[in-house]
Amino acid sequence: MSSASVPRFQQRLNQAAAAAHDLLRPSRVDRWEVFAKASSFRATRLEAGGGCITLGEETGVAVRSFRKGLAGFAAASGLEAGAARRAVEGALSGELPSDRDPLPPARLLGSVPVPAGDPPAPEEWPESVVAELESALTECAQDRVRLVAATAHQGQFAWVLTTAEGFVAGHTGTTCYLLVEAVAKDPEAGVWREWVHVRNPASFEPRRLAASLTDRMLLAGPGVDPTAGVQDLLLHREVAAHLLAAMAPLFLATPPENDHLPALLDRKGLLAAPMVSVVDDRIGRFGPLSGPCDGEGIPSESILVLDRGAPRHRIASFRDAMACGDPALGGAARHSYRDYPATGFTNLLLRCEEGEPPHHLLSEIDRAVYLVRPTAQVEIDLVSGTLRLVASGVSLDGGRIQGWHPVVEVRTGLGSFLRGIEMIGNDLQWFQARNGCVGAPSLLVRQQPVS
Repeated sequence: MSSASVPRFQQRLNQAAAAAHDLLRPSRVDRWEVFAKASSFRATRLEAGGGCITLGEETGVAVRSFRKGLAGFAAASGLEAGAARRAVEGALSGELPSDRDPLPPARLLGSVPVPAGDPPAPEEWPESVVAELESALTECAQDRVRLVAATAHQGQFAWVLTTAEGFVAGHTGTTCYLLVEAVAKDPEAGVWREWVHVRNPASFEPRRLAASLTDRMLLAGPGVDPTAGVQDLLLHREVAAHLLAAMAPLFLATPPENDHLPALLDRKGLLAAPMVSVVDDRIGRFGPLSGPCDGEGIPSESILVLDRGAPRHRIASFRDAMACGDPALGGAARHSYRDYPATGFTNLLLRCEEGEPPHHLLSEIDRAVYLVRPTAQVEIDLVSGTLRLVASGVSLDGGRIQGWHPVVEVRTGLGSFLRGIEMIGNDLQWFQARNGCVGAPSLLVRQQPVS
């Protein structure tokens, strides 16, 4: 590939990584690691009366070092050699005593093939997709829902990781998502905001999104209090995703003295119902994020954290895995060059390959509360093992809506809630979490206390 055919941001990336490598190679540092990342993005916001476009590019370098019991880390952004020099100098001048080498040994480093990224969406894609979405909303909602604005974020990125031992890994990819803002005719409903991951812009279907938005936005009606007591619950996939994100700390490496997971298991060693399996899909077969290795160079894999209801593996960086006595499976997250590689999930997924179509879940219930959208952060108290879930929803009786509930609160034990899951849908959807992505389908949960 000629230099003219390489995107400008990727040329800067290669130059920055090479400059840091050249500065560290003749130094007296025992072990070092260079992580460089470059990105280019285009954000298009469209609303009534016009729109605006924001363009941005960034290149950054991070350096980790270890020599004679001293560990260093620093990151810098800017132009090629300048950023590399500041990162190297910052890491070496800011060294701190460490009784353990934080860098994984060379024998653990490697990479695996990952699915090829989709080509970036054409520049005119936002205008065409928003126009189609607006038309579809008008048709689906019969003028009862209006599109206020939509922001399309299209990006390209590349990163490279290299070490003193000669290990080199790299990855390029694209990102695309929509932030949709819509409002129903009811002025008290407020603006409905929906974040939508677009895996392949060429095959994205605005009409499916319009139908999904309409279904949930038009459920709202005069508010009534839900019937208090034990009831079946149907969780929309957004509510299920927020629940899964709140559970994530249970799946991270934890010292035994701070590990609350064993106390949540039943006599069979199950945290959840037998049809519940959770993985961190780092290869990107299902999720938005992928890479040939984790943030430290350990080969990517799908880390099985919950296997048919039973805990299996913990997500851990190399340092945390060694401290907790867990195997190093490649659980370091590094979403930016500024981040020190730390334990964290990438694509946390509640598996649903054997799930049922959503209408099958509906057919299995007589009376239930359908939780449509979370209205507060899901709270899990790991010490007491309790769950607090607050969402808006509707009462269902024989498949018919009986009333709209602006606030439904569920307070119960986390274990009893998860073991009450009876059916899983096959309607997987991805949502953006604080430090990664979470994917979940609809869930049917039996006999839970509603207040």
